[in-house]
Amino acid sequence: MKKLFVVILFLGTLLSAQNVWFNELHYDNEGTDEGEFIEIVLENAGSYTLSDFTVTLYNGSYSTVYNSKTLDLFTTGITSENYTLYHYEFPANGIQNGSPDGIAIDYQGTLIPGQFLSYEGTFEAGDGPAIGVMSTDIGVEEGGETQIGESLQLLGTGAVYSDFIWQEPALETPGELNNGQTFGGTPEPTIIVVSPNGGEQWEQGSTHPITWTSINFTGNIMIELEMVYRDREVLVASTEDDGIWEWEIPEDLTVSDYYAIIISDAEDGDPWDDSNAAFSIIEPIPVTPYTIYDIQYSITGPSPLEGELVETSGVVTAKFENYFFIQDGVGAWNGIAVYPLQTVEIGDEIIISGAVLEYNGKTEITDIINMTILGTAELPQPIIISAAELSSTEDYESVLAKIQNVTVSDDSLGYGEWEVEDQSGACIIGGLGVYTYIPVLDDFIYSITGVVDYTYGAFKLEPRDDDDIDLIGVDVDDDLHTIKADLLGNYPNPFNPSTTIYFELNSENNEDAEVMIYNLKGQRIKTFPVILSEVEGQSSITWNGTNESGKLVTTGVYLYKLKTRDKIYTKKMLLLK
Repeated sequence: MKKLFVVILFLGTLLSAQNVWFNELHYDNEGTDEGEFIEIVLENAGSYTLSDFTVTLYNGSYSTVYNSKTLDLFTTGITSENYTLYHYEFPANGIQNGSPDGIAIDYQGTLIPGQFLSYEGTFEAGDGPAIGVMSTDIGVEEGGETQIGESLQLLGTGAVYSDFIWQEPALETPGELNNGQTFGGTPEPTIIVVSPNGGEQWEQGSTHPITWTSINFTGNIMIELEMVYRDREVLVASTEDDGIWEWEIPEDLTVSDYYAIIISDAEDGDPWDDSNAAFSIIEPIPVTPYTIYDIQYSITGPSPLEGELVETSGVVTAKFENYFFIQDGVGAWNGIAVYPLQTVEIGDEIIISGAVLEYNGKTEITDIINMTILGTAELPQPIIISAAELSSTEDYESVLAKIQNVTVSDDSLGYGEWEVEDQSGACIIGGLGVYTYIPVLDDFIYSITGVVDYTYGAFKLEPRDDDDIDLIGVDVDDDLHTIKADLLGNYPNPFNPSTTIYFELNSENNEDAEVMIYNLKGQRIKTFPVILSEVEGQSSITWNGTNESGKLVTTGVYLYKLKTRDKIYTKKMLLLK
């Protein structure tokens, strides 16, 4: 009987999986971030030790954990239908602002299924309880227009996370039921209009997506256009509930500021929702066509067309999480950023209309009025520039560019960025693209291609993918330069007090090379200039264990490097005393 009781108890434990989920989040607002918090829901809270639950915060740029809090540290809110709310308020800027970042819940170290969530994009966790799991984007976000006192929160009726849906920023409710939320009972089918939802100005003759979300609903939907308090017109009587329908607005639709969209069950009209506020149909706004060069070129400051509505065209050269780039020629002043991200692919040739904006020093096309994809076209060839040129001049902002023969001079600047240098100087490499290369101090890279971006007061090169980072290189063999080289080793190794470093060089000109000594902190200890014309073939230098000042260095492992115009060769040696 005792064994049977134990088996029944064990099965009962398996059947009572933890029903816990994220319910509310505030991470960003206008001005300085304020009142950031996370709220979760736990069913049957009295059955658990709260410290067994951990909320983990993830930095999406690095896919790593940056903070965690156990549930016993949270403030307890109301209990409704045996569901208890818990919230934790973080200090100012305690929750990172996304693009993307994430949050996870685990129980005794095991991730709760479906509770590795992210905002402003997705990423795969590199450590912590969600390691190896791809996040789920909640689909809504906060930003500079979010008011203090608002939050992202779940809406609907139900008993598990999937019964609810995340909604746009609304009045925050930490410790209380969210706006329009009920626990328990039978989940109600829900449809929510996302766009247009109030304040939009759409032109006659333009095309715009009508978007919505739905939960616990399986039918088709009907979309209607209503002129508030007047006429209602069916735009589509029945279409798939896939969240988006492209509306080709008639050129003769009446101009008015009092339109709303109604979306409902195509069969019986229930559930339904309408725009929260009226939107406008306006006459086409006249825009003047310009080349990208016309928009960008200025040697005295911002774009000469700042604030104007313009039409321009180009080929999509790069596409990132929140914006993309187009270019209509090769070289300086021929590229521009477009915000926010549209439905485009690299290689699309587009015509786009919008406003010229100087956003923190970067020229953008924003407030998009119209965009047409003409087809596909060849990408412009990247312009080859030096690291110093890239870092110091606005000429190449938003242009596809390439730097060559660079060395990693800083493998982590933070936020996924790193630094390389060539003979001219250094430049920043960004982390917006999707590439697997992990920078290592002093790595030699034959070339890096990408778009020159400008953020946080600095120009940086943004590779798009692995193909943009050339670690293999090609033979340098032209009329001006041919170098073959090898670092053969050192003897003795380990050594005390000195060792001889052997290398081989062949050159058709008098190009200089260097043998350099580094410690494991990446600090250069000593440099031996080498004139290739004087040491053609196998040669050597002797290091007596001193730095540039002639002082003896300490016992330890040191790196010795042979640097030519085309590559850096690296080996290790051990100094014993």
